Amino acid sequence: MSFLFIDSTYDISLGLLDEKLGWVDFKRHLGLKASTVIQTEVFKLLQTYSIDPLTLQAVIFVNGPGFYTGLRLSEGFSDVFEFFGVPHLSFYSYEIPFWCGVESGTWFTKAYRGEYFFYDWTSGTGRSRLIGAKELAAHLDVNSKYYVHSATSLDELSLQYIIDPVQTTDLLQTHQKEIFSEVIRQKLKREVYYFRAPEDEFKVST
Repeated sequence: MSFLFIDSTYDISLGLLDEKLGWVDFKRHLGLKASTVIQTEVFKLLQTYSIDPLTLQAVIFVNGPGFYTGLRLSEGFSDVFEFFGVPHLSFYSYEIPFWCGVESGTWFTKAYRGEYFFYDWTSGTGRSRLIGAKELAAHLDVNSKYYVHSATSLDELSLQYIIDPVQTTDLLQTHQKEIFSEVIRQKLKREVYYFRAPEDEFKVST
């Protein structure tokens, strides 16, 4: 039995895990729109290892925080598998460090529209906040260790303050057993987590 992994919150990452939660394959597709590659690359991945999609044990995907289009794509794609009897599980990027043994820290990313998203946690309890660009310097500490989804989740302004952050995409590749065993143990199905509610994200200026 295998698990299919999908992350389309930023650049798309796809992977196959075996029944012992070891990576069979893991690929990142940088600089490409997820909508242009996700279907064909999932098909190639399954075909390469002669896996019938309907024999997958589950599809596991990252359900945020992120942007509307990317999150809807991975969730909708996973829903198709569920329609054919393959269950899906989901989690948030900012949960990864804690499952890897980091008791406290800050997960950070750009959120566009001149805002930045923070998730601060201590011993499993956390809070999120959106901070405007003008206030960013007051909320960042150059001496702190930050966690980010990947290099693409930072911009020129935030790179002035965040030095050598830990990428949770890298943690997925090296600590997959700790992370996915927790997702499976808890049978996690996280609600989609947009930076802003869709009605705010697509609000028409008047």
